[in-house]
Amino acid sequence: MKIPAAALLTVALIGSAPLTASAPISASAATSIATAKASNSIKVQNVDVTMLFDGVALQPPAGQYVFMYNNTTYVPLRFMSYALQKSVSWDAKNLKVTVADPSSSELVIIKEYLMNASNDAAFTAKNLSLTNVNASYVFNGGTKALTKGQSSYILNGSLYVPLRFLSESVGNSISWNQKTKTIAANTKDYEEKVTNGNSNSNGSNPSASATPTNTDATGAGGTGSGSAGTGTGKVSYESITSETEAKLNALQSQSQSTLMGIAFEYLSATDDAAKQSIKAKGKQQLASFTASFNNIIADAEQKLNNNGYSTDIIQQYKDAFEATLKAGEAAAEAMAN
Repeated sequence: MKIPAAALLTVALIGSAPLTASAPISASAATSIATAKASNSIKVQNVDVTMLFDGVALQPPAGQYVFMYNNTTYVPLRFMSYALQKSVSWDAKNLKVTVADPSSSELVIIKEYLMNASNDAAFTAKNLSLTNVNASYVFNGGTKALTKGQSSYILNGSLYVPLRFLSESVGNSISWNQKTKTIAANTKDYEEKVTNGNSNSNGSNPSASATPTNTDATGAGGTGSGSAGTGTGKVSYESITSETEAKLNALQSQSQSTLMGIAFEYLSATDDAAKQSIKAKGKQQLASFTASFNNIIADAEQKLNNNGYSTDIIQQYKDAFEATLKAGEAAAEAMAN
């Protein structure tokens, strides 16, 4: 099965996501995307809810919502997981999501993500059109399946799952108060503090502070392993490169998820004007991800130089990035023939 010529740009964008350790989207994966039709979409309206994480009010980043469908509350998986200090990885080729406890480097990324979340955003009603995605899920090493009759959906690159499914799978306390329209979720550390009578208004919410702990002079969050610029002595080469690769892997996951969502939108569009708008959005997203990649690489190069290490690995990162771009373009051309 071939992708329509007009959809090739979107397919190329997905294949061009800044990956560092995995192959670009395959022809078979692209075929799976192409089979997503408008009939798989649902029309809903977002719901005005209060979201409390460890006692602190937060709202998802712009463009993410909470909605009701068939008497089920749906929430954005990545935002909810991050707020509970869980890492999320997205395998675009196999449509598989993995949620697990984060490494120290991943926790830095999670904190930075939550800083972009709002705690006072005004509610605006939106009519949403979401596309069904047949994803599989792994939580803490165990495979979890949605309840029969329920589905997961994607919008603007964000994956949505039933709140109860997430609560039962992630291993954290998550409750829904229908009367007050409040979602309350707690990390295990916070619940232990409450049990011991030591809870405070900030709890252990990673977004409670203005910046991640051990922030270095370049503005990149440090980890317990000691990031460059903290003034505590020379940082190891392995610490710098592992932190950099954690950031690149997080960027990989985010870019794949976002561009996959744009592909679904494109293939569900019914008129040329909408398709052109979606193409433009895809280009903007790719440019944004490329800029993020360049910032991560520049930060790593500065840390390596500051500590007197070789910067040869920087070129390896750049070469992998360029190779992925070319591979995405080649995949698109192959499907056109």
